[in-house]
Amino acid sequence: MPKPGDFYVGVVELFAVLLPGALLMAALLLTLVPLVPAPFDGRVSVQAQWVAFAFGAYALGAFVFPVASLIDDRYYNPYRERRWPKADDHAYAWATDLRQRYFHQPQAARDDIPMNTFAWAKAVLMLHAPGAFNDVQRFEAESKFFRSLVVVLPVVGGLAMIQGVLDGAPGLVVGAPIVALVLARLSFHRYAERRHKSTEWAYRYLVTLKFGSEPGG
Repeated sequence: MPKPGDFYVGVVELFAVLLPGALLMAALLLTLVPLVPAPFDGRVSVQAQWVAFAFGAYALGAFVFPVASLIDDRYYNPYRERRWPKADDHAYAWATDLRQRYFHQPQAARDDIPMNTFAWAKAVLMLHAPGAFNDVQRFEAESKFFRSLVVVLPVVGGLAMIQGVLDGAPGLVVGAPIVALVLARLSFHRYAERRHKSTEWAYRYLVTLKFGSEPGG
């Protein structure tokens, strides 16, 4: 019988990989299929076509995922520092202090050895507070979904623009890229908010777990 954790890994993959890949695959099919011959038309069942779509969507999503991860260091970290400065994040400071004490590191150490505070917090929660870990994973899955949309939406907008050129629809040619870029910008803000939420609650849960039974400790 599958465990709740096993099921949730599937949910994370669904949000982070399959759904963004499905959106991109649908846009590619709508744009490119009318331009190329269909060699398997009539020889492949509808069920097989859906299976092929699912596998193709997963593969595309897997390629999008590492590209989208580049957003983390280049765009998210400066955005987070402006909106949620680490100096004001007391839960992070407490969690980092706990990590350094756990691994017998000096408090002045800046290296994330053997892992950073967020990874250690998740590991502790997974082992000792699965419910809290699942809550953090939910925020993280949503953040990865919107992070992938930041990459996928401009591509979909470009494909829609191509479709507008082919169909002679100037409104689609002009409007699709604008709408795609606006949605991508909104997706970035949602991604940043969800990612910050995942780290914030990971640290809060960790501190509560460690000090909850020690009033005033």
